[in-house]
This record gives sequence, structure tokens and C-alpha cells, in this order.
Amino acid sequence: YFVVAIVVFLLLTPTVMGMKGLPVTPLGDDPPTGLHLYWNDDLSTTIVISWKTLNPDSGDMVYYDTESKKGMEGDPAELYAYSAEGTHHTIEDLGGYIHDVKLTGLEPGKTYYFVCGGPGGFEEERKFKTLPENPDHVRFVFGGDSREGATDFPWGRDEISKLMVTYDPDFVIHCGDFVRKPFRASHWDDWFNHMDETWIDSEGYTIPIIPFLGNHEVGTKDEFMKTKEDAKFYFQYFNMLPEPQTWYSLDITPYIHFTALNSETYTGPHSDQYEWADKDLGEAEDVTWKFVGFHRPAFDPRGKGTSEYFLPLLDKHHVDIVLNGDVHLYERLQPMNVSSYPGEYVSFDKGTVHIVSGGWGAPLYMHYPLWYDACGPIAEYNFTVFDVTPTMLHMQAIDVNGNVIDEFTINKELSEPQIVVRAKATSDPDDVSGPSPLTDFGPGDFPPVVGISKVGKGTVVASGTAWSCENGGWVKGEFDVFLDILFQKMVEGAKRILWYEGYSARFTTEESSDLISALKDMGYEVVGDNTEPITMDLLKDYDILVIPQLRLGSGYKGGDPSLLPWDDVYAMKDFVEGGKGLLVMDACDYGGNNFNRVQNKILAGVGAGLTLQSDCVYDWVNNWKRGWYPIVEVDPESDIGVAYVDRTGKTEIQLYELCSVVISPPTYLESVSGGEKAIIDGRKKMADARVIIETKEDAKGVVGIQNLGNSGDRKLLKCVDISTDIPDDEIVWPVTVEVYYTDKELEEWGLTNESSLWLYYWDSEQGMWRLCPESGVNAERNCVVGNANHFTKFAIMGGPIRVP
Repeated sequence: YFVVAIVVFLLLTPTVMGMKGLPVTPLGDDPPTGLHLYWNDDLSTTIVISWKTLNPDSGDMVYYDTESKKGMEGDPAELYAYSAEGTHHTIEDLGGYIHDVKLTGLEPGKTYYFVCGGPGGFEEERKFKTLPENPDHVRFVFGGDSREGATDFPWGRDEISKLMVTYDPDFVIHCGDFVRKPFRASHWDDWFNHMDETWIDSEGYTIPIIPFLGNHEVGTKDEFMKTKEDAKFYFQYFNMLPEPQTWYSLDITPYIHFTALNSETYTGPHSDQYEWADKDLGEAEDVTWKFVGFHRPAFDPRGKGTSEYFLPLLDKHHVDIVLNGDVHLYERLQPMNVSSYPGEYVSFDKGTVHIVSGGWGAPLYMHYPLWYDACGPIAEYNFTVFDVTPTMLHMQAIDVNGNVIDEFTINKELSEPQIVVRAKATSDPDDVSGPSPLTDFGPGDFPPVVGISKVGKGTVVASGTAWSCENGGWVKGEFDVFLDILFQKMVEGAKRILWYEGYSARFTTEESSDLISALKDMGYEVVGDNTEPITMDLLKDYDILVIPQLRLGSGYKGGDPSLLPWDDVYAMKDFVEGGKGLLVMDACDYGGNNFNRVQNKILAGVGAGLTLQSDCVYDWVNNWKRGWYPIVEVDPESDIGVAYVDRTGKTEIQLYELCSVVISPPTYLESVSGGEKAIIDGRKKMADARVIIETKEDAKGVVGIQNLGNSGDRKLLKCVDISTDIPDDEIVWPVTVEVYYTDKELEEWGLTNESSLWLYYWDSEQGMWRLCPESGVNAERNCVVGNANHFTKFAIMGGPIRVP
């Protein structure tokens, strides 16, 4: 008996000493494993800490503090300022006990250090941070389908997690299918141990998770789950999710609402879930960003009879983003609103973007692109990163190699480019001498001369007012006031302006000295600089970059955009996306110079959605000297117009030698690396075409795709313009061109037999449309495809009916 007592004492003593007199480390025979953090309440003041042990009495305690105690010796209860005790629970075959502790009364935006456990031992000290009450920026990761099954498992899962943490997200939304077998404890242990070991960001913070159910969490043999018992292991590990748990919502910030729905149970309009979701989203009606997550994509066959029933709810409450998994790939849909706009996609302010990111390590799938896809499908392990502010959302999709395979931005402040200044109805643009204008204007058309758009966190303005900057081309108290208002709209509090004078710029600070002096009198520091190239190092200290007009190329042969390097354009894009302002100007083009091509390279490259036209806006009725001194008007309903009227008491601005500005058709640009086969997917920017291109080893350049609709020609179902600055002899011809059309476009065009659709190219030498080689149609995808031996315009048109 004496020997047995000594053995028992030796076994128990380290556990007891783990509480007192030793460093706070995971001493003991049953320390916590599978640590994970999540929420069931306010993300600023609470958090749930959960872990697993083999025995029920191994401890339900969390000790925490705002200062680290790592390496200190002593009783955790004395070392840490705060403590909380939770509960533990288990079910048959779980292989242990789950311990849950909810911390409340936390301080928003604060770092907390903690240990968890008890007599069985403690987890090493970890830390987490609460969200601020109203943060100016939130970053989170979305992805899922991390289950077993792939031949290289767990490589894909582990690599995605290791890459994900380098982005330092505030939390991860996981779309389900954590494990392959829902009632196999070893699979769950493997996942949560993986989280415990891997989900730690670059500053050492443990990253919390916001989960929702996938089909592999459900173990029922029925068609649908009926109760939590059908996903009993999932609800053990996430025992404290918000009620009713199988679906729930969180107010992440005052401007972000997230609703988790369950596609593995009843989803119809009379189900409890549907009625709950209708009420939940209705109560969030005034929240800026509404996210909804459910596992099965509604537009995929897997969503038939399940998640497809959610679509009317999403449309009714204008949900911004839907997060899905189940299909093991990456895919983004165009904004959809099937209730109001069936058979077509819409703009961001009218529809919902559906994102599938099911590539966290499960076996990869693939299917062909469909007409409503904006990107993909891409069969790569992947995850997505969301950066959200009160007015802007930016998403990047990242593959396992760290490549950005997709990205998009939504700006609530200005969701689409806006025209803020127009000439009067008596004006008449003339002297169109360059490429055909996107828009012809005549008397009564109120030609636009200034447009504004949001790009990332910043603002771009395209303005046909370059010549007005010249001394004598403007009137004090008008154009100078307008620019002041414009600059402050672009960057609030802007003071430092770079007036760029390199690359053969006209209308320099010397030529525009009166205007520069007026701006300086308003408190601006205006610097003229002719440094080439344009780099972020040149731009970094400025709030606004002004491009007055770059006259690259010969005035007789036309502006040559190839003389402006793409690296300069990308520097300007980075400048704007980081929150700065870019003003790109051009001028009346009565001499056929077409320098607008250079300015438009900048506008297209930064993604402004605006184009400067090669014309002259004359007004022989409303002018202040001659017809080329037109009087224009601000839009009195725009923010800029309201401010201008408030300061000047009028809408009119007297200007000089203007050109028009138009909102561009959807345009996509992508750089191509030499020696590779690439898919240039214009659908990412609603350009409705893909180009599959292979280039030679040293080739380098950009491919552009522009969606021209039917160009006003009823013979055309859809027309796209494809161009490149890659020399022809560096491209491996032929290339493959795919052009997509919507159900709505086909219906309005009036064709009933899609087998008679063919792809044509525009032969500029012959002035006619000609049939593309090997043209084919896939009616299920709404795609017409053909080969091309050079880039030009391509159009879907009718032709002979194909024989099946």
C-alpha cells in the first residue's frame, strides 16, 4: 500500500504544482487541446474560449489580463487580474470533454492575454484582441471545405492556413465541411488541433472563427437534418453559438451584419429558418454591409431544393455578399437579383455577389464557366480576404501559391462613375478626328465634361478642362473654387498637390501660373515636377496627382500611349487605391492630335470607368467670348454641385477649349507574362469575354477587353473589343476568344434557336464582319467561341443552324 501511495502522489503532484509555484505552462497529464475562439455576442466586449480534454475535471478556468504573464511563476489565479469559469460537456464517442468559457465585460479594441485549463494542466499563454466598437477598417478571411479526401491531404489544408495567417485577419468565416466524417472524433480532433497550432497571426494573436454548417457536419440518413442531434459533434465544439444556433447572426460592427443560414435543413418560405432570416435581415435594413453565409451555392445544382429558396430573401433585403462552399474551387458570380432582373446580372447597388471559396484542402472540383460567372471557376486551393470600411469593400481571392486570382471593390459612397459637370443644351461637340467616339453628342445632349469615380480607397476625376487651366482660360471665383471643392471631395483635407510636368506635359505650372497662385491662396502647396518615371516614391508625399495633359507621340500621327510605361500607370493605381486623388485632364482636339489615347491609358489602367473623347465642345450661344469659350454647369444635385452653388450662388462655370468625358463601357485589363498560357477573364469587370492566349518567351504587355453591348446594331447580339500592346510576332496564333451573353439579352434579341449563333470578327481592311474559324456555341453556358488570328472587335451574330 505504501508503494501505491507514493506512485499516486508522484502522478498527482505535477498537476497540482502546475497551479502553484511553477511557470504558467501546460504542465499536467490532461492539458487543453484543440483551442478555438468564437463569439455568440458582441465582438467588442465578449469572446468564447473552448478546448478539449480527456477528463471532465481537468479544468474549466480561464485566467486573463491586459498584460502578459508569460514566463512568470505562480498561481494563475494570482498572476492574472481576471478569471472566468465555464462548463464542460460531452456525448458518446466524442472521446473527451469540451470546455466552454465566455468572457464578458471586455474593453473594445484591447489585447488580452490568457491561459485556460485547470488541474489537468494549462495551455501556454495566448492572446486575442477585441474589435473596436466602431472600427474604421475590418479585415477577415472567408473560406472552407477543409475536410479530408484529397490525395495530398493535409498538405492543401495546412498550406492554406499557413498562408492565411500572414494576412493578419481579425477573424475567419468558415463555410463548413470541417471534417469528412461527422461523427468521427479523430477527424474533429485533427481539425481543432490544426487550428490550435496554426491559426496564430504574425503578431501572435489567436484568430477567432465564425462557423456555419456544411453537409459533412450532418450525420442523419434523412434528406434533411431535423435537429441539432443530426450534427451533434459540430454543436459540441461550437456549443455556445448564438440562438437558435443552427442559424444565427452577429453584428460584427455597426456597419457589418453577418447572417449564418443552414442549407442542410428546411429552407422554404414557410420554414422556421426562412421566417427567422426574413426578420433578422429586416432588422438589419439600415446596416451598410450585409453578408449571408450558407454552405450550398444557390446557383449550383447542389442548391436545388435547398439554398435556392433563399434567393428571394437576398433580393428583398439587398444582401451585398453571399458566402458559399461545398463546391471545391473558387468562383465569383456577377451581382444577381433574380426577383427583379431574371436572366441577367446587374450592378452592385442592385444585386448580390455570390462567392464560392471551397478550397481549404478538400478534393478539388471543376466545371465550365457560366454566363453569370464574374470569375472562375478555378480549381485551386484558395481562400478570400475581405477589407471592409463604412463605405468600401475590397476582396481578394488568394490561391495556395499566394497569387491573387481575383479581386473586386464595391464603393457605397459612389458605386458607379458620376458625371458632375455638363455643357449646356446649346453646345455641339465637333472636330472628332480620332477613333470613333464612344458617344456622339449633338445639340440638346448636354455633353459631359467632368466625371468622378471611386477606385479603391481613393478617387479619380477625368476632366476635359486641361486648356482651361492656362492663363486666361478661366474666371476667378469659378474654376478655382470648383477645383478646391473637387480636391476636397477626392481627399478630405488635401493640401499637397503634385502637378505633373514630365512626359511632354502641357499646361504646366508655368503655363497655368494664375490658377496655381489661386490654389496656393486657398492653402494648397502645388509642386510642379517633371521626374520620369512616375513611381510611388515620387508620389508618396502628395494627396493629389494632377495629369494636365501628356502629349506623347506625334500630333499628326496621333498620341502614342506606348510611350507611357505601364509601370507608371500601376504606380498611379497604387497611389489612388491607397486613398489618394488623381485628376486626369485632356483638351479640345481640333488638330487631330488624339493625345487622349495617352490619358485614357491612365484612366483604363487605374480602373476609373471614364474615358476622355477626342472632340471639341463648342457653344455658339452660351459662351463668354467665342464658341470655344463655353459656359458649363455643375450638376446641382451632386455633392460637388451643391457645394459649388453654396459658395458661388450659381451653377455656371466659364471655361475654355473643352473635350467631352463619358462613362466607359465595362473594361478589363490584364498583364501577360511571356512564355505562358493565360486566361484573360474580362468577366471580372463585366466585360463578358475571355481570351485564352499563349505568348513567346520574352513577350510582355497588356490585353484589354471592352464590352460594347450590341453597339446599337440590331444584327449583333453582343460585341466586345479586344486589344493588346504585345507585338503580333510574340503571340502564338491563333488565340481562343469566348464571348458570353445573358438569357435576357438573348430573349430581347429574339432568337429562339441558339445553335445558329456564331462568332464573327471585324475586318477593318474590308469594312465587314467575317466568320471566326472554328466557331462554336455552348447553349448551357451561353457562350460562343472561336479562334482569332489577330485582335479586333468580335461579335455574336446569327448564321446557319448547326446540325447536331
